[in-house]
Amino acid sequence: MDLKLLNAAIFSNLRALHAVTPRDAYLYHYLQHRELAGEKFFDMHHLAFWWGAYHHPKKIMEIGTRTGLSLCQLLSAYGTDYVGVRVCLFDLWSDGLGTPDLVKKHLNHLGIHTEIIEFYQGDSRETVPAFMETNTDKFDWILIDGDHSPEGAMIDLENARQLIAKGGVIVFDDIVEFDGIVLLPTWMKFQEKYREEFTWHIDLHGKGVGWAVKV
Repeated sequence: MDLKLLNAAIFSNLRALHAVTPRDAYLYHYLQHRELAGEKFFDMHHLAFWWGAYHHPKKIMEIGTRTGLSLCQLLSAYGTDYVGVRVCLFDLWSDGLGTPDLVKKHLNHLGIHTEIIEFYQGDSRETVPAFMETNTDKFDWILIDGDHSPEGAMIDLENARQLIAKGGVIVFDDIVEFDGIVLLPTWMKFQEKYREEFTWHIDLHGKGVGWAVKV
């Protein structure tokens, strides 16, 4: 991966979306992480843009979406081809900023179609199992970035394992310890339990991201 080009792409998107929602401080926090990590700065946003460009997943799920920034990185790498793409988003949307309408606004600002988006609002420990009762799709990209407690995150990972397609990727964000969040042990326990089912990857230069590709 060319980190310099990836940085340019993701920060271009973040600046554009910050202009839409200037009261969101995410861009400034992200700049702080980049300053701490230096030239090797890499996290889920880099992975999302790169994966979108090279793998173009058709069936996408996010457990934890907030304002849609990560989804914007993934889908902005597609060009204009969204034929057959399905996106299922699960979130509480209870932080006072993120809403389904704001997610749509951000996507529209980047020229990304929003008719492909499905919103499932509520606790993922309830909404995802309910979704699984009727859903028949397997997913090519599943991002876990919702409940940051070890117990809640493990439930989301276990559900994702049942939904991931062969060759698809489960992405687990925020595994570098910060602000009392400690999720790296959760990822390592998940890896140990299902070691033979995936190929495993991790990068800790930034907020930390692990990803597992279904074999």
